[in-house]
Amino acid sequence: MGELREVARSAGRGPGLYLLDDVLLEYQLSRPSPARDRLAALLAPLARRPELLDTLRTFLACGLDRRQAAARLQVHPNTVDYRLRRATELTGLDAARGADQLTLRAALAARDTLHHPDHATT
Repeated sequence: MGELREVARSAGRGPGLYLLDDVLLEYQLSRPSPARDRLAALLAPLARRPELLDTLRTFLACGLDRRQAAARLQVHPNTVDYRLRRATELTGLDAARGADQLTLRAALAARDTLHHPDHATT
């Protein structure tokens, strides 16, 4: 199904075969709704700081392992810490706080959909 491939691609996933179960959250959040727009808006304070978005996304993808995130980003672990603190200051959401992790993941998925409109579905 091409639609799933496009959802996976807009979410930053590599090429490959995807099932709906592989991209459930991203698929649901690619559907237009007020909630999707509000989730994406949570990350608006980071719009002019792509390095903060990249660090947040990488930190979450690395299972909250700051050293692994630093290695992927090719920066010092202290840089990851600084960027995460700055993202928390700007958004009020802390990637290290369990309650905020799901919200951040959903906000990133919603933002990805809105910033890749050619991949979003209506």
